[in-house]
Formats: sequence, C-alpha cells, structure tokens
Amino acid sequence: CLVGSEMCIRDSKYIIMKFIKSISTSIFTLLLCTACESDLEQVTYSSENAIPSTLSSLNDNYILESKNASQEAFTLTWSHPDLGYQASVINSLEMDVKDKNFANKVILASSKTDVSHTITVSDLNSKIMALLKVYEMETAPIGIEFRISSSISAAADTLYSNIVSTTITPYEGEPEYPAITLRGSYNGWDFTKSQKVYSVNSDNIYAAMVYFDGKAADGWKFCGTEDWSTDNWGAPESMTPEQSPVTLVSGNGGDIKAYSKNSYYLEFNNTTGELKVSKPHNSWGIVGDHNSWGSGDTMMTLETETDENNKFQYYLKATLDMSAGNKWKIRPEEKWEDDIAPGAVEGEFEDAGDGNFKVSEAGNYTIKWYFNKVTPKIIVVKNK
Repeated sequence: CLVGSEMCIRDSKYIIMKFIKSISTSIFTLLLCTACESDLEQVTYSSENAIPSTLSSLNDNYILESKNASQEAFTLTWSHPDLGYQASVINSLEMDVKDKNFANKVILASSKTDVSHTITVSDLNSKIMALLKVYEMETAPIGIEFRISSSISAAADTLYSNIVSTTITPYEGEPEYPAITLRGSYNGWDFTKSQKVYSVNSDNIYAAMVYFDGKAADGWKFCGTEDWSTDNWGAPESMTPEQSPVTLVSGNGGDIKAYSKNSYYLEFNNTTGELKVSKPHNSWGIVGDHNSWGSGDTMMTLETETDENNKFQYYLKATLDMSAGNKWKIRPEEKWEDDIAPGAVEGEFEDAGDGNFKVSEAGNYTIKWYFNKVTPKIIVVKNK
C-alpha cells in the first residue's frame, strides 16, 4: 500500500482483526478439545483396575431327586462389580462342568439389577444332563462350576468373578428346558395340550418343529405361562401371509393366522419378539426300499398321548410292512429337502450306518416320530 492511503489503512485493520479472530477461535477449540479429552479420561474403563463381582459359596455336594423336581435346589448370590464409575453392566450367572474352562457354558440368569438367582431341582438337573450329553459323559456325581461374567459392551473386556464349585448328583430323565407354549385352534386353545418351543441355552431364544394339522390359519399365539395373565405374544396388524421374520406384539396382539402349512420350524426371541419361520411342509412320509425310494411314501398322521410322566406328547405316526434289511427315511412331501436321518434324532431304532434307518426282520412296523422336542425322538416297534 502507498503511505497515506486511507484505503490501505482500513484494509490493514481488517486483516489484523480477522487474524486475531482466527487465533481466538483456534485457542478456544483447542481448550474445548482438551476439556473433552480430560472428561473422557475420567470415565475410561480399565479391566485391570476394576473389581469384579464376588460369588457366594455353595455346599460341597448336592443330590438331586426327581420327587423334588419343583423344589429349590439352591440360591446363588453375588455383588455388583466396581468399575470405578457409574456404568450399565449386565451380570450373567454362568455354569459348566468343572475344569472345562466354561467352553460350553449355560447362562442361568442375566440382569443389570439382580444379585441372586434361585434354581429349581428340575431346571438344574435338565441343564446338567444337557451338559453331560455335550461332553459325552455318563450320569454320575459331577463337578460343576459357577461364575459371574460382567459386560459393559462388546468393545470392553468382560470381567469375571471368582469361580464357585460343587459336586452334584443328577437323576436320569428327559432334560427339561425353558419353554414357551403354542395355544391355538389346533389344540382347542387347551393349555394342557400345547406344543412348545424350547430355549436350549436359556438365552431367550426358543425353537422347535410344530405341527398344526391343517389349523395353522385358524389362529394361535405364544404364551409364557399356563394362563393368559402374563406373557403372551400375538400378531401385529400389518402381518402378511407366511411372513418371516416378523416382530410379534406382546400382550395385546391378534391371533396369528398368517401361516397355512401343516408343519414349521419356529424360532422365537421373547426379548425382542422376533419370530422366524422356516421349513414349511404339508405332509411327512416314510420312503425307502419298500417303495424303491420313489413316489408313494407312507404318509404319517398326527397323534397324541400322555407319557409315563403324565406329560402330553405330540407325534407323527406311520404303520407299514417292511422286508428284512429294508432301509428307510422320513421326508416331507416326497421331497429330499429337510429329510430326517438317524443322526438328527434319538430313540429306539436301527441305524444302517449310511445315513438311513433300517429293519433287520421282515414284518409290520409302527414308526412314531416325536418331533416337538429339542432333540426329536423316533420309536420303531415291530407289530408282528
């Protein structure tokens, strides 16, 4: 600028003021970030400095008896972990066979607020029997361990309590899992005659195959107890035919009428309300050497019975003649998708060893398939 120029003086003042404003803004931003960073440091979680939960001790041993199935086995209590600051923590009570490093842990309870859990003899026995099956161990007095896992988020390290161990003697019997019942037109809305979905890992995910016998579209609901007073889940207003997944309505949903097939595999999350529906089929039959593995399967029909423990059971049944060495399978709608082989079931039958069932003697046989279980069961009886 030329000396004495009034315009130059004004421009210089503008530039200086703009420079000062820019510096002030930068300093303010730096101070703000420093303050934020300081605040974050105050609530940073450190698993090394956190104090985990303390789990209460148990007796040295427990003997479970079926006659006491509904009674309390014991109660475990624990303290909340100290993370150094207020945080929302989910504490989970875990159980596994001793010295297995919780490789196949069962979650008995999860909560942000609870500090105790009471387990019944029946529930404890069924979970131990399921673990013995996983580890291929015989039914006998077995060491069982418990611990509390505390989790803030998937991004933070899980905090574990002390491990408490005891020896428990279970009793033989079919494992009992947490279950939610299906009430509907198919069983006259009878609470005592309902099929169920089961939570194998006690993780609020319930699943099983169900059979509606032509009445799925007439309406049904999930119900968590033996009456309508508490948890039940029904259809949302916007539900479409054969929809999957769908989020069901808790408490005031309508009857579920969107499905029209006879059988489905259902997976239900009672925390989120999400229902997944798969394997839709209208019929099941027996295929094998007796019909040259072609068409003309012997169709199975839905039957019910009350077992020796006074439990209502659903099963599909077929009766047919088979020659000695006859190999066979169960399949839906004379198709090979979703067919049933020996490895997918337990029960009383002969395994051919090549993925097929078989009979060694010629005769008339009745095949019962108890499909509505965690592990389906097949019973084969020679009539004559």
